[in-house]
Amino acid sequence: MKRLLLLFAVTFAFATTIFSQEFYGGLILGGTVSQIGGDSRGGYHKAGIVGGAFAGLNISDDFDIQMELKYIQKGSYSGDLENDPLAPFRIKLDYVDLPVVVSYNLNKININGVNLRWLKLEAGLSLDVLINFRQDIRGETVPETADPWRRLVANTVLGVRFCVNDDIEIGLRTINAMTSICNPSKSPNYDGNVSYVQRLLPYYGMFNDVLQLSVFWKL
Repeated sequence: MKRLLLLFAVTFAFATTIFSQEFYGGLILGGTVSQIGGDSRGGYHKAGIVGGAFAGLNISDDFDIQMELKYIQKGSYSGDLENDPLAPFRIKLDYVDLPVVVSYNLNKININGVNLRWLKLEAGLSLDVLINFRQDIRGETVPETADPWRRLVANTVLGVRFCVNDDIEIGLRTINAMTSICNPSKSPNYDGNVSYVQRLLPYYGMFNDVLQLSVFWKL
């Protein structure tokens, strides 16, 4: 993980040096709600936080590219004591997240005479590095020796961003894992109550699904 963080820092420094006139940066702070596809528990019931920093380049009047380094909480939660035999049930996964996102400003679009320059669409990819995990079944923590979780997870990022002013933007994102978050040879402890799903690749597994609401503050 130290090598990844060092690579990210070097990339930021290079971008700052080469493109200093177009470079901008700032801080990210917000919250998340998440679920895990494949754990037989639907619904974004696991709340968490997100925070970190970003740096970006103005490619043109319409497009920006932004790199981020942030801490983000993901996982799953069920408190349905009547219908879930494992409740209270929780999976808590903490990641260092490394997204690269391209945003498009709708400043050339007008609707009923209203210009949409305050609205951006964004899409990108991110890499999660797992730094901490915890699983609770019936309110009791599963020993850490039971460690089925993958250390690296790739995600897609889609979102919209609302420009409050020149320095502050509010963003809503959906972040969805492309690769399974667990090792199939080391299944999580569910007492048999699990149903893996399939996504982009021809393999079944478990996948993080996250909704993120955050503030981007340019410094």
